[in-house]
Amino acid sequence: MINIFKSPSQNIKDKITLWLNHLLVLYAFLIPINNNAKSSLFFTMLVLFLYRRDYWFYLKDAFSNKIVQAFLIFYLLNALGMLYTDNISYGKSHMDKIKYLLLPLMFLSFLDIRYVWRIVAAFVFGMLTAEIFSYLIHFGALPYEFDIGKYEIWKTKIFSPAPFMHHSAHNVGLALVIAILLYNLLNKKNISTLVKVFSLIFMTTATINMSFIASRTGYILYIFIILVVIILTFRKKIFKVMASTIIILSIISTLAYNYSNTVNYRVNQTIDSIEKIVNNDNYKTSVGLRIGFAKYSLDVIEENLLFGVGTGDHMDEVHAIIPKKHEYIKNNDLISKPHNVYIQILLQIGLVGMIGFIYLIYSILSYNNTTRDKKDIMIIFTLAVLVFMLPGMLYDIFSLPLFVVFISAMIANKEYNIKYNKMNRNLLFKYIIFVILFLIIGITR
Repeated sequence: MINIFKSPSQNIKDKITLWLNHLLVLYAFLIPINNNAKSSLFFTMLVLFLYRRDYWFYLKDAFSNKIVQAFLIFYLLNALGMLYTDNISYGKSHMDKIKYLLLPLMFLSFLDIRYVWRIVAAFVFGMLTAEIFSYLIHFGALPYEFDIGKYEIWKTKIFSPAPFMHHSAHNVGLALVIAILLYNLLNKKNISTLVKVFSLIFMTTATINMSFIASRTGYILYIFIILVVIILTFRKKIFKVMASTIIILSIISTLAYNYSNTVNYRVNQTIDSIEKIVNNDNYKTSVGLRIGFAKYSLDVIEENLLFGVGTGDHMDEVHAIIPKKHEYIKNNDLISKPHNVYIQILLQIGLVGMIGFIYLIYSILSYNNTTRDKKDIMIIFTLAVLVFMLPGMLYDIFSLPLFVVFISAMIANKEYNIKYNKMNRNLLFKYIIFVILFLIIGITR
Protein backbone atom coordinates (compact mmCIF):
# COMPACT_ATOMS: atom_id res chain seq x y z
CA MET A 1 0.00 0.00 0.00
CA ILE A 2 1.33 3.46 -0.95
CA ASN A 3 1.90 5.86 1.90
CA ILE A 4 0.98 9.27 0.48
CA PHE A 5 2.66 11.04 3.40
CA LYS A 6 6.04 9.42 2.83
CA SER A 7 8.40 10.85 0.23
CA PRO A 8 8.69 8.39 -2.65
CA SER A 9 11.97 6.69 -3.53
CA GLN A 10 14.14 8.06 -6.32
CA ASN A 11 13.06 5.18 -8.53
CA ILE A 12 9.40 6.15 -8.07
CA LYS A 13 10.22 9.81 -8.68
CA ASP A 14 11.88 8.92 -11.98
CA LYS A 15 8.88 6.82 -12.99
CA ILE A 16 6.54 9.73 -12.17
CA THR A 17 8.70 12.04 -14.30
CA LEU A 18 8.39 9.54 -17.15
CA TRP A 19 4.61 9.30 -16.75
CA LEU A 20 4.32 13.10 -16.68
CA ASN A 21 6.10 13.34 -20.02
CA HIS A 22 3.80 10.77 -21.58
CA LEU A 23 0.75 12.53 -20.14
CA LEU A 24 1.89 15.88 -21.55
CA VAL A 25 2.00 14.24 -24.98
CA LEU A 26 -1.62 13.17 -24.50
CA TYR A 27 -2.48 16.65 -23.16
CA ALA A 28 -1.20 18.22 -26.40
CA PHE A 29 -3.34 15.81 -28.43
CA LEU A 30 -6.47 16.59 -26.39
CA ILE A 31 -6.16 20.40 -26.55
CA PRO A 32 -8.13 20.56 -29.84
CA ILE A 33 -10.37 17.58 -29.00
CA ASN A 34 -12.09 17.92 -25.62
CA ASN A 35 -11.55 20.47 -22.87
CA ASN A 36 -13.03 18.35 -20.06
CA ALA A 37 -10.81 15.41 -21.00
CA LYS A 38 -7.82 17.76 -21.10
CA SER A 39 -8.71 19.13 -17.67
CA SER A 40 -9.11 15.64 -16.19
CA LEU A 41 -5.74 14.63 -17.60
CA PHE A 42 -4.13 17.75 -16.16
CA PHE A 43 -5.59 16.96 -12.73
CA THR A 44 -3.90 13.57 -12.95
CA MET A 45 -0.62 15.28 -13.86
CA LEU A 46 -1.00 17.67 -10.92
CA VAL A 47 -1.55 14.81 -8.46
CA LEU A 48 1.58 13.05 -9.74
CA PHE A 49 3.55 16.29 -9.63
CA LEU A 50 2.54 16.89 -6.01
CA TYR A 51 3.23 13.30 -4.94
CA ARG A 52 6.74 13.37 -6.50
CA ARG A 53 7.75 16.01 -3.89
CA ASP A 54 11.22 17.69 -3.86
CA TYR A 55 9.57 20.77 -5.36
CA TRP A 56 12.55 23.09 -5.12
CA PHE A 57 14.87 20.50 -6.68
CA TYR A 58 12.59 20.19 -9.70
CA LEU A 59 11.38 23.80 -9.88
CA LYS A 60 14.57 25.79 -9.34
CA ASP A 61 15.69 25.64 -13.00
CA ALA A 62 12.22 26.62 -14.20
CA PHE A 63 12.13 29.56 -11.77
CA SER A 64 15.41 30.85 -13.19
CA ASN A 65 14.11 30.87 -16.77
CA LYS A 66 13.27 34.42 -17.88
CA ILE A 67 10.28 33.29 -19.99
CA VAL A 68 8.76 31.45 -17.02
CA GLN A 69 9.37 34.55 -14.91
CA ALA A 70 7.60 36.69 -17.52
CA PHE A 71 4.55 34.37 -17.50
CA LEU A 72 4.44 34.59 -13.70
CA ILE A 73 4.80 38.39 -13.70
CA PHE A 74 1.91 38.81 -16.14
CA TYR A 75 -0.24 36.46 -14.05
CA LEU A 76 0.57 38.41 -10.87
CA LEU A 77 -0.33 41.71 -12.55
CA ASN A 78 -3.76 40.28 -13.36
CA ALA A 79 -4.04 39.05 -9.77
CA LEU A 80 -3.09 42.53 -8.54
CA GLY A 81 -6.06 43.88 -10.48
CA MET A 82 -8.33 41.84 -8.21
CA LEU A 83 -7.40 44.13 -5.30
CA TYR A 84 -9.24 47.12 -6.78
CA THR A 85 -12.07 45.45 -8.68
CA ASP A 86 -15.72 45.55 -7.61
CA ASN A 87 -17.00 42.75 -9.82
CA ILE A 88 -15.33 39.91 -7.92
CA SER A 89 -17.30 37.21 -9.73
CA TYR A 90 -16.12 38.30 -13.19
CA GLY A 91 -12.61 38.74 -11.83
CA LYS A 92 -12.51 35.20 -10.47
CA SER A 93 -13.76 33.90 -13.81
CA HIS A 94 -10.95 35.74 -15.58
CA MET A 95 -8.30 34.44 -13.19
CA ASP A 96 -9.56 30.91 -13.79
CA LYS A 97 -9.09 31.43 -17.55
CA ILE A 98 -5.51 32.67 -17.23
CA LYS A 99 -4.33 30.00 -14.77
CA TYR A 100 -2.49 28.46 -17.74
CA LEU A 101 0.12 31.22 -17.35
CA LEU A 102 1.39 29.29 -14.32
CA LEU A 103 1.85 26.00 -16.16
CA PRO A 104 5.32 26.56 -17.70
CA LEU A 105 6.71 26.47 -14.17
CA MET A 106 5.25 23.00 -13.66
CA PHE A 107 5.93 21.67 -17.17
CA LEU A 108 9.62 22.57 -17.10
CA SER A 109 10.01 20.67 -13.82
CA PHE A 110 9.61 17.36 -15.67
CA LEU A 111 9.69 17.98 -19.43
CA ASP A 112 12.43 15.88 -21.02
CA ILE A 113 13.97 17.31 -24.18
CA ARG A 114 13.55 13.95 -25.94
CA TYR A 115 9.73 14.28 -25.75
CA VAL A 116 9.52 17.75 -27.28
CA TRP A 117 8.83 16.81 -30.90
CA ARG A 118 6.48 14.03 -29.80
CA ILE A 119 4.41 16.73 -28.09
CA VAL A 120 4.38 18.75 -31.32
CA ALA A 121 3.37 15.66 -33.31
CA ALA A 122 0.58 14.91 -30.82
CA PHE A 123 -0.97 18.33 -31.40
CA VAL A 124 -0.67 17.88 -35.17
CA PHE A 125 -2.53 14.56 -34.96
CA GLY A 126 -5.10 16.11 -32.62
CA MET A 127 -5.87 18.72 -35.27
CA LEU A 128 -5.88 16.01 -37.96
CA THR A 129 -8.54 14.18 -35.94
CA ALA A 130 -10.61 17.38 -35.64
CA GLU A 131 -10.24 17.95 -39.39
CA ILE A 132 -11.34 14.42 -40.30
CA PHE A 133 -14.50 14.76 -38.20
CA SER A 134 -15.13 18.17 -39.76
CA TYR A 135 -14.99 16.64 -43.25
CA LEU A 136 -17.26 13.74 -42.24
CA ILE A 137 -19.83 16.19 -40.90
CA HIS A 138 -19.51 18.52 -43.89
CA PHE A 139 -20.19 15.70 -46.36
CA GLY A 140 -23.07 14.25 -44.34
CA ALA A 141 -21.39 11.08 -43.09
CA LEU A 142 -21.87 12.28 -39.50
CA PRO A 143 -24.64 14.44 -38.00
CA TYR A 144 -24.16 18.09 -36.95
CA GLU A 145 -25.21 17.15 -33.43
CA PHE A 146 -24.28 13.89 -31.75
CA ASP A 147 -25.17 12.66 -28.26
CA ILE A 148 -24.75 9.36 -26.43
CA GLY A 149 -27.64 9.22 -24.01
CA LYS A 150 -27.54 12.43 -21.99
CA TYR A 151 -23.92 13.17 -22.91
CA GLU A 152 -23.18 15.61 -25.72
CA ILE A 153 -20.26 14.53 -27.92
CA TRP A 154 -20.37 17.47 -30.30
CA LYS A 155 -22.68 20.18 -31.55
CA THR A 156 -21.79 22.28 -34.57
CA LYS A 157 -23.35 24.28 -37.41
CA ILE A 158 -24.17 23.50 -41.02
CA PHE A 159 -22.18 26.43 -42.44
CA SER A 160 -19.16 25.91 -40.14
CA PRO A 161 -18.66 22.27 -39.10
CA ALA A 162 -16.04 22.49 -36.34
CA PRO A 163 -17.21 19.72 -33.97
CA PHE A 164 -14.81 19.97 -31.03
CA MET A 165 -14.05 23.70 -30.73
CA HIS A 166 -15.31 27.14 -31.64
CA HIS A 167 -14.88 27.62 -35.39
CA SER A 168 -12.24 30.34 -34.86
CA ALA A 169 -10.11 28.02 -32.71
CA HIS A 170 -10.50 25.24 -35.29
CA ASN A 171 -9.12 27.38 -38.11
CA VAL A 172 -6.40 28.90 -35.93
CA GLY A 173 -5.29 25.38 -35.01
CA LEU A 174 -5.21 24.31 -38.66
CA ALA A 175 -3.24 27.42 -39.64
CA LEU A 176 -0.66 26.69 -36.94
CA VAL A 177 -0.32 23.07 -38.06
CA ILE A 178 0.16 24.20 -41.66
CA ALA A 179 2.90 26.56 -40.46
CA ILE A 180 4.64 23.76 -38.50
CA LEU A 181 4.52 21.32 -41.41
CA LEU A 182 5.62 23.92 -43.95
CA TYR A 183 8.52 24.99 -41.73
CA ASN A 184 9.68 21.38 -41.33
CA LEU A 185 9.43 20.73 -45.07
CA LEU A 186 11.49 23.79 -45.90
CA ASN A 187 14.08 23.53 -43.13
CA LYS A 188 14.64 19.90 -42.18
CA LYS A 189 16.62 17.82 -44.65
CA ASN A 190 16.45 14.47 -42.88
CA ILE A 191 12.69 13.90 -42.85
CA SER A 192 11.46 10.79 -44.64
CA THR A 193 9.52 10.67 -47.90
CA LEU A 194 6.50 9.34 -46.01
CA VAL A 195 6.50 12.36 -43.69
CA LYS A 196 6.89 14.73 -46.66
CA VAL A 197 3.92 13.17 -48.45
CA PHE A 198 1.83 13.22 -45.26
CA SER A 199 2.72 16.88 -44.68
CA LEU A 200 1.80 17.95 -48.21
CA ILE A 201 -1.52 16.07 -48.09
CA PHE A 202 -2.40 17.44 -44.63
CA MET A 203 -1.48 21.00 -45.63
CA THR A 204 -3.73 20.72 -48.69
CA THR A 205 -6.70 19.16 -46.91
CA ALA A 206 -6.35 21.59 -43.98
CA THR A 207 -6.39 24.56 -46.38
CA ILE A 208 -9.56 23.23 -48.02
CA ASN A 209 -11.13 22.49 -44.62
CA MET A 210 -10.48 26.07 -43.52
CA SER A 211 -12.41 27.32 -46.56
CA PHE A 212 -15.73 25.96 -45.27
CA ILE A 213 -15.17 26.97 -41.64
CA ALA A 214 -16.49 30.49 -40.98
CA SER A 215 -13.50 32.05 -39.24
CA ARG A 216 -12.15 35.36 -40.50
CA THR A 217 -9.40 35.14 -37.88
CA GLY A 218 -8.27 31.84 -39.38
CA TYR A 219 -8.17 33.28 -42.91
CA ILE A 220 -6.02 36.23 -41.85
CA LEU A 221 -3.74 34.07 -39.71
CA TYR A 222 -3.26 31.58 -42.57
CA ILE A 223 -1.85 34.25 -44.87
CA PHE A 224 0.18 35.94 -42.14
CA ILE A 225 1.73 32.81 -40.71
CA ILE A 226 2.83 31.43 -44.08
CA LEU A 227 4.60 34.73 -44.74
CA VAL A 228 6.31 34.40 -41.34
CA VAL A 229 7.52 30.88 -42.18
CA ILE A 230 8.87 32.06 -45.53
CA ILE A 231 10.69 34.99 -43.91
CA LEU A 232 12.23 32.76 -41.23
CA THR A 233 13.31 30.17 -43.81
CA PHE A 234 14.73 32.51 -46.45
CA ARG A 235 16.19 35.21 -44.23
CA LYS A 236 19.13 35.93 -46.53
CA LYS A 237 17.28 35.86 -49.83
CA ILE A 238 13.82 36.92 -48.79
CA PHE A 239 13.21 39.32 -51.66
CA LYS A 240 13.72 36.53 -54.20
CA VAL A 241 10.99 34.33 -52.75
CA MET A 242 8.57 36.87 -51.28
CA ALA A 243 7.08 37.87 -54.66
CA SER A 244 6.26 34.26 -55.59
CA THR A 245 4.87 33.61 -52.10
CA ILE A 246 2.56 36.62 -52.33
CA ILE A 247 1.39 35.50 -55.79
CA ILE A 248 0.61 31.97 -54.52
CA LEU A 249 -1.25 33.31 -51.48
CA SER A 250 -3.17 35.72 -53.70
CA ILE A 251 -4.24 32.84 -55.95
CA ILE A 252 -5.34 30.75 -52.93
CA SER A 253 -7.26 33.73 -51.51
CA THR A 254 -8.96 34.47 -54.85
CA LEU A 255 -9.98 30.83 -55.32
CA ALA A 256 -11.31 30.68 -51.76
CA TYR A 257 -13.34 33.86 -52.25
CA ASN A 258 -14.78 32.78 -55.60
CA TYR A 259 -15.41 29.09 -54.92
CA SER A 260 -16.09 28.87 -51.18
CA ASN A 261 -19.52 30.15 -50.18
CA THR A 262 -18.36 30.40 -46.56
CA VAL A 263 -15.31 32.54 -47.32
CA ASN A 264 -17.29 34.69 -49.75
CA TYR A 265 -20.05 35.26 -47.21
CA ARG A 266 -17.70 36.12 -44.34
CA VAL A 267 -15.66 38.57 -46.41
CA ASN A 268 -18.76 40.31 -47.78
CA GLN A 269 -20.30 40.33 -44.31
CA THR A 270 -17.23 42.15 -42.97
CA ILE A 271 -17.35 44.74 -45.77
CA ASP A 272 -21.06 45.27 -45.17
CA SER A 273 -20.49 45.71 -41.42
CA ILE A 274 -17.87 48.40 -41.99
CA GLU A 275 -20.11 50.21 -44.47
CA LYS A 276 -22.93 50.28 -41.89
CA ILE A 277 -20.59 51.84 -39.34
CA VAL A 278 -19.23 54.47 -41.73
CA ASN A 279 -22.52 55.38 -43.41
CA ASN A 280 -25.13 54.87 -40.67
CA ASP A 281 -23.23 54.82 -37.35
CA ASN A 282 -24.73 51.32 -36.96
CA TYR A 283 -22.69 48.84 -34.90
CA LYS A 284 -25.31 46.09 -34.74
CA THR A 285 -23.32 43.43 -36.59
CA SER A 286 -20.76 40.88 -35.43
CA VAL A 287 -17.82 43.05 -36.48
CA GLY A 288 -19.63 46.29 -35.61
CA LEU A 289 -20.26 45.28 -31.99
CA ARG A 290 -16.55 44.65 -31.50
CA ILE A 291 -15.56 47.93 -33.09
CA GLY A 292 -18.22 49.79 -31.12
CA PHE A 293 -17.11 48.29 -27.83
CA ALA A 294 -13.48 49.15 -28.63
CA LYS A 295 -14.48 52.73 -29.46
CA TYR A 296 -16.07 53.31 -26.04
CA SER A 297 -13.32 51.33 -24.31
CA LEU A 298 -10.79 53.98 -25.33
CA ASP A 299 -12.55 56.57 -23.17
CA VAL A 300 -12.40 54.27 -20.13
CA ILE A 301 -8.74 53.46 -20.81
CA GLU A 302 -7.89 57.17 -21.04
CA GLU A 303 -9.44 57.79 -17.60
CA ASN A 304 -7.68 54.79 -16.01
CA LEU A 305 -4.50 54.64 -18.04
CA LEU A 306 -1.94 53.49 -15.49
CA PHE A 307 -3.61 50.60 -13.62
CA GLY A 308 -6.90 50.05 -15.45
CA VAL A 309 -10.27 49.56 -13.77
CA GLY A 310 -9.57 46.18 -12.21
CA THR A 311 -9.61 42.57 -13.35
CA GLY A 312 -13.39 42.19 -13.15
CA ASP A 313 -14.81 45.65 -13.85
CA HIS A 314 -13.90 46.33 -17.48
CA MET A 315 -17.23 45.32 -19.04
CA ASP A 316 -19.25 47.22 -16.41
CA GLU A 317 -17.19 50.40 -16.80
CA VAL A 318 -17.53 50.45 -20.59
CA HIS A 319 -21.26 49.68 -20.42
CA ALA A 320 -21.71 52.67 -18.09
CA ILE A 321 -20.61 55.19 -20.75
CA ILE A 322 -22.33 53.72 -23.82
CA PRO A 323 -25.05 56.16 -25.00
CA LYS A 324 -28.67 55.14 -25.49
CA LYS A 325 -28.46 55.09 -29.30
CA HIS A 326 -25.88 52.30 -29.07
CA GLU A 327 -27.41 50.57 -26.06
CA TYR A 328 -27.41 47.22 -27.86
CA ILE A 329 -23.61 47.08 -27.34
CA LYS A 330 -24.37 46.51 -23.64
CA ASN A 331 -26.24 43.28 -24.43
CA ASN A 332 -24.12 40.42 -23.10
CA ASP A 333 -25.95 38.01 -25.38
CA LEU A 334 -24.51 39.95 -28.33
CA ILE A 335 -21.05 40.75 -26.96
CA SER A 336 -19.93 39.36 -23.60
CA LYS A 337 -16.23 40.24 -23.76
CA PRO A 338 -14.07 42.92 -25.42
CA HIS A 339 -13.07 40.64 -28.34
CA ASN A 340 -9.68 42.32 -28.35
CA VAL A 341 -7.08 41.21 -25.82
CA TYR A 342 -5.02 44.39 -26.23
CA ILE A 343 -8.06 46.46 -25.29
CA GLN A 344 -8.89 44.03 -22.48
CA ILE A 345 -5.42 44.23 -20.92
CA LEU A 346 -5.49 48.05 -20.95
CA LEU A 347 -9.00 48.09 -19.49
CA GLN A 348 -8.26 45.60 -16.72
CA ILE A 349 -4.70 46.36 -15.60
CA GLY A 350 -3.75 49.42 -17.61
CA LEU A 351 -0.40 50.48 -18.98
CA VAL A 352 1.41 48.60 -16.21
CA GLY A 353 -0.27 45.37 -17.32
CA MET A 354 0.49 46.07 -20.98
CA ILE A 355 4.16 46.58 -20.14
CA GLY A 356 4.06 43.20 -18.39
CA PHE A 357 2.60 41.60 -21.50
CA ILE A 358 5.14 43.31 -23.78
CA TYR A 359 7.90 42.00 -21.51
CA LEU A 360 6.47 38.47 -21.91
CA ILE A 361 6.52 38.75 -25.70
CA TYR A 362 10.02 40.29 -25.64
CA SER A 363 11.29 37.49 -23.38
CA ILE A 364 10.13 34.89 -25.89
CA LEU A 365 11.31 36.64 -29.05
CA SER A 366 14.74 37.45 -27.56
CA TYR A 367 15.31 33.99 -26.07
CA ASN A 368 18.41 32.29 -27.48
CA ASN A 369 19.07 29.34 -25.18
CA THR A 370 17.62 26.84 -27.64
CA THR A 371 18.14 25.52 -31.17
CA ARG A 372 17.31 27.51 -34.29
CA ASP A 373 14.32 25.39 -35.28
CA LYS A 374 12.81 25.59 -31.78
CA LYS A 375 13.42 29.34 -31.68
CA ASP A 376 11.66 29.70 -35.04
CA ILE A 377 8.66 27.69 -33.81
CA MET A 378 8.51 30.01 -30.78
CA ILE A 379 8.55 33.03 -33.10
CA ILE A 380 5.80 31.52 -35.29
CA PHE A 381 3.52 30.83 -32.33
CA THR A 382 4.22 34.14 -30.61
CA LEU A 383 3.55 36.23 -33.73
CA ALA A 384 0.42 34.16 -34.32
CA VAL A 385 -0.73 35.04 -30.80
CA LEU A 386 -0.27 38.74 -31.56
CA VAL A 387 -2.60 38.31 -34.56
CA PHE A 388 -5.41 36.31 -32.98
CA MET A 389 -5.38 38.54 -29.92
CA LEU A 390 -6.95 41.20 -32.14
CA PRO A 391 -10.33 39.41 -32.20
CA GLY A 392 -9.85 38.38 -28.57
CA MET A 393 -8.52 34.82 -28.90
CA LEU A 394 -6.13 34.21 -26.03
CA TYR A 395 -8.07 33.86 -22.79
CA ASP A 396 -9.87 30.68 -23.78
CA ILE A 397 -9.59 26.93 -23.36
CA PHE A 398 -7.66 26.44 -26.64
CA SER A 399 -5.34 29.35 -27.44
CA LEU A 400 -3.62 29.94 -24.10
CA PRO A 401 -2.99 26.29 -23.11
CA LEU A 402 -1.68 25.58 -26.62
CA PHE A 403 0.63 28.60 -26.50
CA VAL A 404 1.89 27.64 -23.04
CA VAL A 405 2.55 24.00 -24.00
CA PHE A 406 4.47 24.94 -27.15
CA ILE A 407 6.59 27.62 -25.50
CA SER A 408 7.38 25.24 -22.62
CA ALA A 409 8.36 22.52 -25.09
CA MET A 410 10.60 24.81 -27.13
CA ILE A 411 12.57 26.08 -24.09
CA ALA A 412 12.95 22.68 -22.39
CA ASN A 413 16.65 21.77 -22.29
CA LYS A 414 17.04 18.99 -19.71
CA GLU A 415 17.33 15.25 -20.10
CA TYR A 416 16.05 13.43 -17.03
CA ASN A 417 17.03 9.98 -15.78
CA ILE A 418 14.05 8.35 -17.42
CA LYS A 419 13.56 5.76 -20.12
CA TYR A 420 12.80 6.97 -23.63
CA ASN A 421 11.27 4.58 -26.13
CA LYS A 422 10.85 5.46 -29.77
CA MET A 423 7.29 5.35 -31.01
CA ASN A 424 6.16 1.82 -31.76
CA ARG A 425 2.91 -0.08 -32.10
CA ASN A 426 2.77 -1.05 -28.43
CA LEU A 427 3.36 2.52 -27.19
CA LEU A 428 0.86 3.93 -29.69
CA PHE A 429 -1.75 1.44 -28.47
CA LYS A 430 -1.17 2.59 -24.86
CA TYR A 431 -1.55 6.23 -25.91
CA ILE A 432 -4.83 5.44 -27.66
CA ILE A 433 -6.17 3.55 -24.61
CA PHE A 434 -5.37 6.47 -22.29
CA VAL A 435 -6.88 9.01 -24.72
CA ILE A 436 -10.10 6.99 -24.84
CA LEU A 437 -10.09 6.69 -21.05
CA PHE A 438 -9.73 10.44 -20.49
CA LEU A 439 -12.29 11.19 -23.22
CA ILE A 440 -14.80 8.98 -21.39
CA ILE A 441 -14.01 10.75 -18.12
CA GLY A 442 -14.23 14.17 -19.77
CA ILE A 443 -17.50 13.51 -21.60
CA THR A 444 -19.25 11.98 -18.58
CA ARG A 445 -18.08 14.56 -16.01
